[in-house]
Amino acid sequence: MIDTGERQIAPDVSGIRRDHVARYEWAAREIGRGKAVVDFACGIGYGSQILAQHGNSVIGHDVSAEAIEYANQHYAHDYAVFVVADGNQPPAVRADVAVCFETIEHIRDPRPLLRALADGCATLLASVPNESVFPWQNHAFHFRHYTAAQFAALLAETGWTVTEWYGQATDESDVEKDCMNGRTLIAKAVRSEPAAGKVETGPLEAADGLIAGSIAPAANESIAPKRVAILGLGPSVTQYLELTKRMGGRRKHFDEVWCINALGDVFACDRVFHMDDVRIQEIRAAAAPDSNIATMLAWLKTHPGPVITSRAHPDYPGLVEFPLQEFLTEIDGSAYFNSTAAYAIAYAIYLGVEHLAVFGNDFTYENSHHAEKGRACVEWWLGYAKGRGMQITVPHVSSLLDACNSPADRLYGYDTLEVQIQRTADGPIVTKTPRATLPSAAEIEARYDHTRHVNPLLDKE
Repeated sequence: MIDTGERQIAPDVSGIRRDHVARYEWAAREIGRGKAVVDFACGIGYGSQILAQHGNSVIGHDVSAEAIEYANQHYAHDYAVFVVADGNQPPAVRADVAVCFETIEHIRDPRPLLRALADGCATLLASVPNESVFPWQNHAFHFRHYTAAQFAALLAETGWTVTEWYGQATDESDVEKDCMNGRTLIAKAVRSEPAAGKVETGPLEAADGLIAGSIAPAANESIAPKRVAILGLGPSVTQYLELTKRMGGRRKHFDEVWCINALGDVFACDRVFHMDDVRIQEIRAAAAPDSNIATMLAWLKTHPGPVITSRAHPDYPGLVEFPLQEFLTEIDGSAYFNSTAAYAIAYAIYLGVEHLAVFGNDFTYENSHHAEKGRACVEWWLGYAKGRGMQITVPHVSSLLDACNSPADRLYGYDTLEVQIQRTADGPIVTKTPRATLPSAAEIEARYDHTRHVNPLLDKE
């Protein structure tokens, strides 16, 4: 179905929104006459027809066979050809000019398309929604919007050099030169020589016109870890030590081990997560030079990384930034992270980890029964991961997911029934048997007592 509410659908140009038509009219003036043009994501073909009417030979590509059929019915031209093609698996193209309007934001990773266009075309005319004016907010058909810096960086990475900037102020505007504060950004770019030996990275994060450190998604990793252990600072981390020493090493059970904060200098690990900005930690360390924060900063400064954090700084060479934009765009738009452990779990989801074991993330603060900041967020992301098919393991002594409680205590309300759950290939079988005796009033009140810590490891009585 082509009429999804996102495409412009009309049997002639008079029914197409003004800003869409204006982009192609501008492109026709920029291109001139007698050029070979590829119009990638041509939709129903009105733009390709405009370019062809100006004396150019045009091939219009679109992923929708229905849209291509509509183009052939309503926007046919002697100098225009319409074919089905997918921007996620772009075909080889050969043309003088590539036109790519309002397309890039629709593709999860637009780099293969932009590189394919750079391989076969000398000039690119491309547009994207301007994140600075028209921010992406879970747009149903878009993966993200771009600031000018992010758009320029994306084009530079994929073999293009921006020579001129244009834009459109509103959805009814014509194209204006150097209009950078409107709804739509438009770049005119020429093919550039790629840097020798360039290594492909993950989708770009940009700030203040500079490319920040980013992490490649699973699709770009040669071997994405399937089994990961996350080690936190809580008491149940000792279970990881017991498990791995009995098995002869961490590789018996885990492809990678990720450590949170100071544990990165305690355990052998593949990634460290320290989401606190080191500049903030430096202020804390200066006020307490003998503190654990000061000690941690000393080794963080020389750690080769990756140390995944909120903001990279050049004097800490191992720091790389958490791919927040990419995660929210590709996985889930819920910006709910109130602890480093939550970010680590989200990153496991991002990489496509299949089995996640969580040690030492117990949230065993002395007053945790009053202030559970951190635990709820971690459990929320574990539930999200479980819902996506990830297998979750928590040590039996952890208060996370109430693992330290008896099975009966994890099923609230069944005080007068003995509940047994048998897991079979066909699903769980629940058996409920009435208890022979009921608890006393004192035993009942003890279960409602919140003055004692929920984790028996910290039971001080």
